[in-house]
Amino acid sequence: MPAYTFFYFLLGLVGAAETGVLAYLVNKFEDQGYPAGRGDNGTPNQMRVLIILLLFVASWTTLFALAFVCFLSRGSFAFLAGLGASLLWLVVTIILWAVSTTLFHRIRPGGECRGEATISICRQLETVEALGWTAVGLAALCMIAALFAWNSRRTYTGRRGAYRV
Repeated sequence: MPAYTFFYFLLGLVGAAETGVLAYLVNKFEDQGYPAGRGDNGTPNQMRVLIILLLFVASWTTLFALAFVCFLSRGSFAFLAGLGASLLWLVVTIILWAVSTTLFHRIRPGGECRGEATISICRQLETVEALGWTAVGLAALCMIAALFAWNSRRTYTGRRGAYRV
């Protein structure tokens, strides 16, 4: 089993944590109304759309990261566990996380949450942003590790043809 499978597993855990926090916030905001975002253009509807976008990206990440862990550890579905599919999924995931987290950062109300209660909307929204940036970093790290593993194996085994990571 390749060492970078651990990064896929961590990415799946971060996605699952983000999914849980966002599902809780969607449930809470549907009852109480979404907060207005920061700035002149920050409307509650924009916050709603971004939270639902982040919920989709977190669910996407959880599903596919844990599926890749299963495929890589069992060796099944070789075409899905191959380097091409892994890199394509990681590039799409990095783009989705980077765009959605950047947009969320620009509109998220609050700041450093000083003086807020330990469990408050400000801190929960800050957690959503922090987990988003963590997912971007883990996906990039996973892509780098996959490329190094591929290059290392190709160099040491002398294989030049079709390759399955």
